[in-house]
Amino acid sequence: MKIVLIAGSVSGEKRYGKYKDVGSYMPPYGLLCVAAVLEKNGCAVKIIDTEINNYTEADILHQIKDFDPDLIGMSVFTIGSREAIERAKEIKRTLDLPIVAGGPHTFVDMDNFCKNESFDYFVIGEGEQTMVELVRALETGGSLSDIAGLAYRVDGKIVRNPDRPFIEDLDSLPLPAYHLLENRDFYHPSPLGYRFRPFYPFVTSRGCPFGCVFCSTIWGRKWRANSAEYVINAVEKIVKDFGAREIWFCEDTFSLNKDRVKKICSGIIERNLKLSWTCMANVHTLDEETLSLMKRAGCWQIQMGLESGNNEVLKFIGKPITVEIVREKVNMIAKMGIQPRAYFILDHLVDTEKTMQETIDFALSLPLYSADFHLLQLPLGSRAREIGHEYGKVNLDLDLLTGYSSKGLSFVPKGMTEEYLIKKQKNSHLQFFLRPSQIIRMLGSIKSIEDVKRFNLLFKAFLKTIF
Repeated sequence: MKIVLIAGSVSGEKRYGKYKDVGSYMPPYGLLCVAAVLEKNGCAVKIIDTEINNYTEADILHQIKDFDPDLIGMSVFTIGSREAIERAKEIKRTLDLPIVAGGPHTFVDMDNFCKNESFDYFVIGEGEQTMVELVRALETGGSLSDIAGLAYRVDGKIVRNPDRPFIEDLDSLPLPAYHLLENRDFYHPSPLGYRFRPFYPFVTSRGCPFGCVFCSTIWGRKWRANSAEYVINAVEKIVKDFGAREIWFCEDTFSLNKDRVKKICSGIIERNLKLSWTCMANVHTLDEETLSLMKRAGCWQIQMGLESGNNEVLKFIGKPITVEIVREKVNMIAKMGIQPRAYFILDHLVDTEKTMQETIDFALSLPLYSADFHLLQLPLGSRAREIGHEYGKVNLDLDLLTGYSSKGLSFVPKGMTEEYLIKKQKNSHLQFFLRPSQIIRMLGSIKSIEDVKRFNLLFKAFLKTIF
């Protein structure tokens, strides 16, 4: 079977507004995983990433016609879900091809999303095996009723099969189909999150055992991980076959198992794999021995969701850390020569003006390479979206789930206003980055022409923030 997988529904301008030049533009990782499994099972697959190529709808239709597929797959995120629906309508109207939708939005908003008649099938949860079984059924005329994790239309009504159990053996999955990307050298996170290109994201675990109130996940609470040997072999292939100069281990819980992290780092060192890499880490799982190995293996930055500078707020949101632990670990990371990057949310449900300022002051007191101060969103499937109205004013408009706060806010705590929060966010960034010590720290990190280009983009974005 020939299959076209379509990624992206919105432009960088809609996602990031005036900060589009410093936005994160990453490969469609979920589709790359699905594509790899489909190819392994004999399918011919084409990926069309509309976000980075600025394709018009006519361009997309032309590429689909040229490939002449039997099935269209679309990855749908909440931001861009309306655009995805309109695209599906146009494909259905023009080419009359069967369309399957998957991705986070399909999972968290299934009851509403399945009403869109342009989609014929819906993959709910992890999509690799469900897509393989769907393709086999369509090829052979087999029954759809036994395919776990699938919803589909029968006589105008939606039939939803039982959910599919999560994949336990992640080593059974092939490496994501990076070779299907049209322009591999383009992709990158925001300028403060990388040093070199070609740049590749790589997810080595799924699921998160923590229950932060503001978070929504389709991968469940049970943590499942690739073995260290699988990760080492994959990294070697990404470096040697795809020319990667940098990898981002972009799952939230890369450091959860310290023994696995140590084995991965030791393998990278033993095989003399020359690359730069970053990761997301659970700050409380790190120690000096692990950090030393990470540094030797090429880790230059660790990204952490620190969220707040107040222990009571941290306890309320379900974050298993304290400000005392954070201070100890961040100092340790910096001491090891790894750059700590932190993410904070200023207006948690229970935040006050006092605790917001405590968060800003806490960030200023840490040796951070950078700090991102966000305003709370209310993603579908999160506990915060369910109870937000108890703590302040909520706006459930899906178009607000972008990170570009000047469009409006999802949540405003009692006693505050949108104007106050947006000004507070702006001032927190100015206060953090305009300190002489911070300017010296960041200028000292410039080592290459790529660094100069990145910081030029940041400087332009900073001017937009100020003026």
